[in-house]
Amino acid sequence: MATATQQNLFVEQAEYLEPEWFEAWTAEHPDEEAILRKLSQSGAKLVTGPRGSGKTTLLLKAYYRMLRDSHSAALPVYVNFKSSLKLEPLYKSNANAVYWFNQWLLLKIYQGVLSTLAELSLAAPSTLRFSKPDVDRLTGQLELGQTELASTSSMELDISSLEEEVHKVLEVVGKSRCVLLLDDAAHAFSAEQQRDFFDFFRQVKSRSISPKAAIYPGVTIYSSTFHVGHDAEEIDVWLKPQSSGYIPFLMAMLERRLPPEVFQTLTADMELLKLVCYASFGMPRALLNMIRNFYRDTSGEQAESYEIVFNRPAALKAVKEVFDNTLSVYRSLQVKLPLYAQFVVTGEQLYMRALESVKAYNKEKLVDRQSVTIAIQRPIPSELTKVLGFFQYSGLLMPRGEVSRGEKGVFELYAIHYAALIERNVLLGKRSVNISEYVEALERRHPHEFTRVNPRTLVGTRDFSDAFPLSLPPCQVCRTPRVSEAAKFCLNCGAQLKSVSAFDSIVGRGIEELPLTSTRVQKIKQHSKIRTIKDILMDHDNRELRSVPRVGPYWAKRIFAYAEEFIA
Repeated sequence: MATATQQNLFVEQAEYLEPEWFEAWTAEHPDEEAILRKLSQSGAKLVTGPRGSGKTTLLLKAYYRMLRDSHSAALPVYVNFKSSLKLEPLYKSNANAVYWFNQWLLLKIYQGVLSTLAELSLAAPSTLRFSKPDVDRLTGQLELGQTELASTSSMELDISSLEEEVHKVLEVVGKSRCVLLLDDAAHAFSAEQQRDFFDFFRQVKSRSISPKAAIYPGVTIYSSTFHVGHDAEEIDVWLKPQSSGYIPFLMAMLERRLPPEVFQTLTADMELLKLVCYASFGMPRALLNMIRNFYRDTSGEQAESYEIVFNRPAALKAVKEVFDNTLSVYRSLQVKLPLYAQFVVTGEQLYMRALESVKAYNKEKLVDRQSVTIAIQRPIPSELTKVLGFFQYSGLLMPRGEVSRGEKGVFELYAIHYAALIERNVLLGKRSVNISEYVEALERRHPHEFTRVNPRTLVGTRDFSDAFPLSLPPCQVCRTPRVSEAAKFCLNCGAQLKSVSAFDSIVGRGIEELPLTSTRVQKIKQHSKIRTIKDILMDHDNRELRSVPRVGPYWAKRIFAYAEEFIA
């Protein structure tokens, strides 16, 4: 078993790291100064990037920098909205769902303000309306859907009263404005919640309050009154593998995070380590997951120990796993966005066809003329645009702008996940490729080498409407398919159609959906009552998880984090 420090090495989400480890282990993003400056300034900002691209890390860096800068005019408030989907069932059962969701948003920010004061070792002003226990109790009640309990409280917030409370705190700390760093925002919400959130986001912005929100590309739904560029500037933090600072940044991150002897072992084969870095496709979390695969536990009964196995088979196995994990994130959209389940299924088929097209293009080409990019000809049907957004959300495709080819048309460029190129043998088109050739092909990419594809070719002979049908839930009584999303009654039996809660569907999934080994899943089922993701979320004190052999505090916390991440 690893020591506490070794366990922390591979904590995937920055919000779960202790502050001292966070400070010690995070390297400087190539664009960090520009990004942190924007996050500390006035005005609304949207931090965008796929899972694991470093959004939370940058928000927390901005938080700690402002917190410790005595000359800063800004008071930072960090708020994580990871649990927002717990309120989604209210939209199916409560006529005042929008009101309660806004109350929850305001209370979460109030919580964040009080947490910032605690970080500064300052007592909350006596003039504040609410105490931390009261705010914690109310947010907990709303997350459990207990609106009847929350409604009995005399505590009620609106944006105006929140601003008044913030001003009281600003006077105490001697700051002129408050910067709201809203993590896991928008992408964790249902469609209705996303629209309500962006209405709230636009309204909370003022001269004294500057909101910043972390979102995912491709799946975020804005309200009709919110316009990106006008209401908020977008900041893309996804590190581009072709940038000059890419490898140095990842090397610096590994050097700071790993024990010296481990880092020395990895850097002894720099070509192989570069391949692993490129396969992470600009996502530090994916790189850490791969590095963890090189640890082999050699602990005996007396001591804790490990060895590092870093060779070509181990590296290629890790590359395959990171691609499989990315594909799993993409496939999870069938559960999280059930209306678009068939879009996800058909989209995966398109992705594999795109890989085959690039593979055919690369065959017989020189190592420095390999394509890693598809160019999709405009106009792109709306159904395919939706799927391309899903690819960006999961990290399968990275947008690279557009290019005009005169009479041949305008093409949108998308780089393909490098792990997919390696794992599916897309580069060079040979059965056996040595590591140095892989690295050279990815490192010396020719910017004008890309594979042109036609949307119709990707889909095949089918019409887009046939290839991408919406997956409407059937009648609960006779199972007849609904004719439209807005239908209220079944055309066949006349029964009233019930709305399906995305949250209930997600948390009802089995724990097999989480990134756990089959052995650990079996152990959990054998030694506890836990069967579904909801069971884990309801196990607040980890009592059930802790009853499972070899699940101590570290693994209990990690499994709970996996469950929270699944619903986000």
